Amino acid sequence: MIPMEKKSFCPLQEVIFKRILLFLGFSGLITSFAYSQSTPPVYPPPAGEREALLKSVAPLVSRSVSEVADLVPAASGFFFIGCPNCNGGAEEAGVLSWKPGTGDEVTCNFCRMTFPNEKFPNNREHVIIAPGGARQVYRYHESPEGRQYFYEAHAWYDRWLWINKMGENLAKLWYLTGDNAYGDRAAVIAGRFAQVFPGYAVRYDFPNQPKRFFPADQTYPYRGLSDHRGAKWSWWAYMDIPTYMITVYDLLKSGYDWTRMDSITGEHTARRIENDLLRLGHRFAVAHPEDYSNMGPVKYRDIIRLGRVLGDPGMVHDGVGRFRELVARGFFADGWWKEGATSYHNQTIEGLKSVNEVLKGYSDPPAWKGKNGERFENIDLTQGVPLYKKALEVSRDAVLPTGKALPLNDTWASDQVISASTRTVSRLWPALGNAALGTGEGENQVMLNINWSGNYGHAHADNGSVILFALGRELLPDIGYTHTRYKSWALTTASHNTVVIDQQAQDAGTDRKPVTGQLRFYDDTDPRVKVADLDASPAYAAARTYRRRLVMVRVAPGYDYIVDRFDVEGGRDHDWFLHGMCEQEGTLETSIALHQPVPDMVPAWGGRELPATQYQTDPRKHHPYLFLRDVGTAPFSGYWTATWKYDGGDLGLRVHNFAPENTQVFRFRSPSVRPARENDNRLDDFMRHGIMQRHSGGPTSFVAVHEPFRGKPWIESVHADGEDLVVRYRLDGRLKEDRVSVQEGRFLVKSGGGWGYDSGKPHSGLVKEVRQEHGKWRLRLSGKAPRAEYMRLDLPDGGSRYYRVAAVSGAWVELDEDPGFRLEEGQVRFLAFPRSIHDGVPGYTIFERR
Repeated sequence: MIPMEKKSFCPLQEVIFKRILLFLGFSGLITSFAYSQSTPPVYPPPAGEREALLKSVAPLVSRSVSEVADLVPAASGFFFIGCPNCNGGAEEAGVLSWKPGTGDEVTCNFCRMTFPNEKFPNNREHVIIAPGGARQVYRYHESPEGRQYFYEAHAWYDRWLWINKMGENLAKLWYLTGDNAYGDRAAVIAGRFAQVFPGYAVRYDFPNQPKRFFPADQTYPYRGLSDHRGAKWSWWAYMDIPTYMITVYDLLKSGYDWTRMDSITGEHTARRIENDLLRLGHRFAVAHPEDYSNMGPVKYRDIIRLGRVLGDPGMVHDGVGRFRELVARGFFADGWWKEGATSYHNQTIEGLKSVNEVLKGYSDPPAWKGKNGERFENIDLTQGVPLYKKALEVSRDAVLPTGKALPLNDTWASDQVISASTRTVSRLWPALGNAALGTGEGENQVMLNINWSGNYGHAHADNGSVILFALGRELLPDIGYTHTRYKSWALTTASHNTVVIDQQAQDAGTDRKPVTGQLRFYDDTDPRVKVADLDASPAYAAARTYRRRLVMVRVAPGYDYIVDRFDVEGGRDHDWFLHGMCEQEGTLETSIALHQPVPDMVPAWGGRELPATQYQTDPRKHHPYLFLRDVGTAPFSGYWTATWKYDGGDLGLRVHNFAPENTQVFRFRSPSVRPARENDNRLDDFMRHGIMQRHSGGPTSFVAVHEPFRGKPWIESVHADGEDLVVRYRLDGRLKEDRVSVQEGRFLVKSGGGWGYDSGKPHSGLVKEVRQEHGKWRLRLSGKAPRAEYMRLDLPDGGSRYYRVAAVSGAWVELDEDPGFRLEEGQVRFLAFPRSIHDGVPGYTIFERR
């Protein structure tokens, strides 16, 4: 337990309620009607939970009510803490743990050492005097390097989290059984929290940073901290409303006799729970500015829950207003959450679902009128919000064929979203800036993803990068999200399958200049050929050209190849990277000898110190080329191959390369990060093979053909014939030849199988008018529109959007969905994120297919 002087806590000023004497059959009982009358709970628990609840609370039922009260921490705890012995884990999260019955000791989940101990004792302390006069002592260990380890305060945090959940479980059992053995223990937990919470210090709890304390009664702002970083209840102010205690109060107020707490937590326990715990937590949480972030729905949910339980419609309307504004501000027109990371999109959506869930069935009291006159009657926030529906579709569709989250930007590669799919189709998200070319069924599903999204938080420097999924594996992957010290590697351009200019990561981008690329051509309508043409030049200020063109060809189920051309101009050195699988290292074979060792790939201006934390990302100190290990090289020009093999050679990827003149070719190993499972100490145990081609001194065209294979490669030869690539392979015992032509603004495939593909003739002009009528979106063009499946709009600011066409009639084109903008008085106004306004009218290009 925390060392404290025995002082009584002074609750905040109580609200004055009219007291009514109730005659209950015996004399001497005086209570407050407002807190003892039975009112049905807003959120009753399902009866089916009973057996699991009984098992979970067994350790508490064997304790006295006073002993249970003593388990409530009397001071704020800390979530983030590392291990001074082994430095295992990542971001000081989930490293040390506490279990009931272990006092204030914690144990490392990696090396199993228990703290504090003789080697790592508490050798410092921080003393706080709470508003009520209590002396709170925070003891901690400080290492010679100045790192802080608050063992006891972390034990308090874990115990705080556990006792919160136990309080909720006890309250549910009381409601289901009527047994005061559960009700008393739930009530004493909430009552004790109401006593100590006003004295909880506001603190700054952040990984690898010194802890900071602020007065217990100080609301936002906190000097030197960004919004929501100074927290009183949890470690992040988004979670400062005591959500579990809302449930306890909701259930107990349906008939629990609060006077049973008079001798333990004092009189008026219910009143103090409402005022000194629930309303106080709400006051601290809403004092922070509303930032409409991915964590916002957590706060909105708790605001609405609290408002419903307290019978405060104003709180409910406040939470609903925040929900609506976040949807309007935070989602692109194609339904993507603005940060463009699948994990954060899904987190935001799940949060919004929880908001609607706690609101389900709500109607305003008959006499209540809001500030704007709006009344809620059985409100459902999912109705009448098209963006919400689109956002749900993104969560369903932004997946690999395995059902795992598409690893865009800061996305956890382990996130399983849905079950594995039986069929893969293409997806285009033009507002975000991403396309997933897909084809195939069962074990023959192929997906080729290319990204050109801007930077609005949780982004990677990966414009023009591809992810290739085939044969059930991510053959050319993106590492995805990590909180390990190698996060800078996962973020940087060099760890992605794209081109690095002058050994520098792509420009970071801002809200005003988000470095979003422009899709020049896209077609997923042909059963055999899928095409994407991307101008990603905004990624580098130095780039005059930074363009990737991809042609995915399906020869037959299980036989697919991708023609890949990447043109770069600007800067001096152009480094073209490809990286093998993350989940296993496998082997890499090259048709040319790459034996000349390279001890150091870091440029003269780059730093040569490996990062110690995830926040050390400055390339002048921690250059990403530090992560290229066991490098071998040779100069080479012309045709060569690189072949990755996995599962003992049963499957792999062969890449046919056409190296430009004066190219230096490299092979290397680099950390794959994922298999380390967020343990800093194991990052160098797991590597993957990669290749890089460097061309220097002028414009570059990197041309390759990617060939996934089972057992052994199936393409017999690839050669260049002028600007065309000729791909020869044997199918059904017959030798066949495809000719693939990647021209300026046109793509042609002539197959030896007797079929062909032509991307079509472009028709361009201006958009004269945009209409929305009867749920349809129609554009009037400056000329007659040809029949088409897609059209490109070129925006006045230089950006572009690609839209699917639903119908064409003369100069009118009907789009398949809302384009997200309106044309008003010579301006393009985007209604969804980023809500930009551009002077001028958009141009259009439609490719007429023959």
